[in-house]
Amino acid sequence: MSILDVITSETMLALTATVVGGVWAVAKSSSWFERLRRRRLERALLALEAAVEEVYREYVRALKEAGNGSLTPDEQRKAREYARDRALDIARTQGIDLLRELGADYLDLWISRLVRKLKAA
Repeated sequence: MSILDVITSETMLALTATVVGGVWAVAKSSSWFERLRRRRLERALLALEAAVEEVYREYVRALKEAGNGSLTPDEQRKAREYARDRALDIARTQGIDLLRELGADYLDLWISRLVRKLKAA
């Protein structure tokens, strides 16, 4: 049996098709997985944004109207805690693990970004 017979045999063609199919499946599943991860991240950010907006509307505005128009550092800390707790509740009802998706260490950073966005609007 020559090398040409081995290369053109049905077994070799089937093996080649299997390997190519496996490589193709891995490539497609990785893009699918990335889209799924991206969608979960967007839903987590949406839940956090809804919570920050709600706390800003209900808690922060009431404090600003009752006070001198700005929050004390303690009031700011409490507002962030309320936003964090509310975001966790919203995400939980949506089936999202907010801390895993955004990172527990980065949640305050995301809240700060959303607060700046609200203030600029």
